[in-house]
Amino acid sequence: MGLSEYNRKRNFAITSEPSGDAPVRARKGAALGFVIQKHAATRLHYDFRLELDGVLLSWSVPKGPSLDPKVKRLAMHVEDHPLAYADFEGIIPKGQYGGGTVLLWDQGTWEPFGDARAGYAAGNLKFRLDGAKLHGAFALIKLRGRGPARRPGDDERSWLLVKERDTEAREGDAAEITERQPESVTTGRTIEEIAGDRSRIWHSKTAHVDPSGAPGARAARLPAKLAPPAFRKSAKPPRGDGWLHELEVEGQRLVGVVADGKPRLLSAKGAPLSPAGARKLAAIADALRLLPADTVAVDGIVAPLSADGARLGYFLFDLPYLDRHDLRAVPLERRKALLADLVHRAPAGGPLRYLDHFAADGETFHREACRLGATAMVSRRADSPYGARARWQRTACAK
Repeated sequence: MGLSEYNRKRNFAITSEPSGDAPVRARKGAALGFVIQKHAATRLHYDFRLELDGVLLSWSVPKGPSLDPKVKRLAMHVEDHPLAYADFEGIIPKGQYGGGTVLLWDQGTWEPFGDARAGYAAGNLKFRLDGAKLHGAFALIKLRGRGPARRPGDDERSWLLVKERDTEAREGDAAEITERQPESVTTGRTIEEIAGDRSRIWHSKTAHVDPSGAPGARAARLPAKLAPPAFRKSAKPPRGDGWLHELEVEGQRLVGVVADGKPRLLSAKGAPLSPAGARKLAAIADALRLLPADTVAVDGIVAPLSADGARLGYFLFDLPYLDRHDLRAVPLERRKALLADLVHRAPAGGPLRYLDHFAADGETFHREACRLGATAMVSRRADSPYGARARWQRTACAK
């Protein structure tokens, strides 16, 4: 099947899963790996994956494997997955394909009995597993038009996962290994514990924005303190070219930071919020983890998304730091381009918003902003840095 179907189902401008552009071929003579991931998506199931020819052949097994040879478990063949999937345990954000919680239930190596490719093509793949939980001989057998009527195409997708009779076979309660050993094979956590840990959300490097080529970008650690530039008040809008204008969003200005998987919200002066303030905006902080970045700092305004104020949005207008690069000396216009790309790669439907700008005549934009009911417009030089030398101003509309 290859990775074409995997790629077809995913929009990599939105999803943070690994792309299948360049499958990694298995090393010659190296043991083939297998992984079983417990996946709490729309319905709980187990993803059974066998490495072959640089991809993970994949089946969705609703009830998981059994050690009883008399028990035949339905296994629906799904698209091949990249090898990068084999190590993931955590959360795929809701709204993305396969969104839900993933637990690494078992992993190890597998050895086919005979020619694996021929057995797979014939729909009769027999093999031995050597994992942390599963051992011994198993078989994957394709169903060919037997049983009750199924949806079109299911005849090609429907297989059975069966335990072969050997010393590892069990009966009765002893065969229900998913019930007896529900925990993660790597961390020992339950699916509920993983769901409650927002520090492990799937973001692959293919979804990241590369800031290294931006003029003025400097490889550096995240600054210990970020001082957001202030907007000085101006009675008149700026004149001339080279300005970027935005409609003012009325709300609370905050700097959002994610480092080591932990989000923080800082005040307009760069100070941590009070515990009560942080609790009130926990959902905003949590949403920052959905940005496809290892380490990031953004500047923006928290404001209501709904008339009743029940839903809050975080309107982002600047990007001083991204993935080991200090961007404070990068011209504003380029920082905003990087920010737009970053926000658009995050899952849709969340509280994060990109605040767009207009490169228009200041007086014309101010007149139109006030006509639309804005309280003010903010203006920044397109070549402005992020810091004390920034030329940022706010021009209010007449009341």
